[in-house]
Amino acid sequence: MTSPIDPSGLSGTLADVVAALVRAQAPSGDQDEQEPPIGTGEAADGRVRVRAALPGRIENLELEPSLLRLSGEELAREIESAVNAALADLQGRAVAAAGPAALGALTNQLKDIQFDAERQFAKLTASLVEAQEQLTRRAGDR
Repeated sequence: MTSPIDPSGLSGTLADVVAALVRAQAPSGDQDEQEPPIGTGEAADGRVRVRAALPGRIENLELEPSLLRLSGEELAREIESAVNAALADLQGRAVAAAGPAALGALTNQLKDIQFDAERQFAKLTASLVEAQEQLTRRAGDR
């Protein structure tokens, strides 16, 4: 089955953006040298402990039995606090692991993609204007 024709080139632009983001998330160097970042968070004076891993998944949740005396609403609030702390810690560690050079390279790639997309939009707009003018001329010839 053939894929539909994309005269605007937008599907290619979107594919470029996705590819740049995937490259930015891919670990650089040897897998053994660089451990994936892990975020940790605590709440209720350390009685709720959470570990989070990329891409934002909760890897472990520990609750001390004494927390079961809390109301459901209080327990949920403490778990939410610990999870949010773990995810914030993970985000900070992931950005630090990527380093400014990786983020700078991604920014440059996305700027190039944006420039190409602007050119493609300009071509598409010019083609639409030309087609509209031709239709107007043909309608006037009748």
